[in-house]
Amino acid sequence: MSEELKELIEAAIYKEVASQSLYQFAIQKTDDDAVRQLLNSLIQSEENHLKVLKDLLVKGEFKPKAVTLRLQSLKLDTYVTGGNQLEGADLQNILLYAIKEEQSSSEFYSHLMSTFINQETKNMCRVLASEELEHKLKLELIYDDLFFFEN
Repeated sequence: MSEELKELIEAAIYKEVASQSLYQFAIQKTDDDAVRQLLNSLIQSEENHLKVLKDLLVKGEFKPKAVTLRLQSLKLDTYVTGGNQLEGADLQNILLYAIKEEQSSSEFYSHLMSTFINQETKNMCRVLASEELEHKLKLELIYDDLFFFEN
């Protein structure tokens, strides 16, 4: 494993831990059971991502999965207002906040991809960016099911 890839994985691990901490903080600030359930689900998702990254760091070998380039987005982070903070947020705003965080993480990895020389590291950035968009889409679909109604 290149030093460049190792540093990327360590940065990704840090982002996952930071996300978990943020969602844990939000759990302490709400009495809403639905919000707590969603936040615990987000924490678990970040924990799974963290495990994959730590395993990769220990094994030292990266075999990229096929990246789906046809990921869809409802673009809720662009067109729906709210979700700017977690403290005191209701379920709708927690979802919007998480959607925006996943988009931001994807953009972070996409930007990093252009800064690396090593192809293995670029591939890892591509995979991480894609996974963040997959998480975002799942959250957008939950949001859509809960808060957009047909007339």
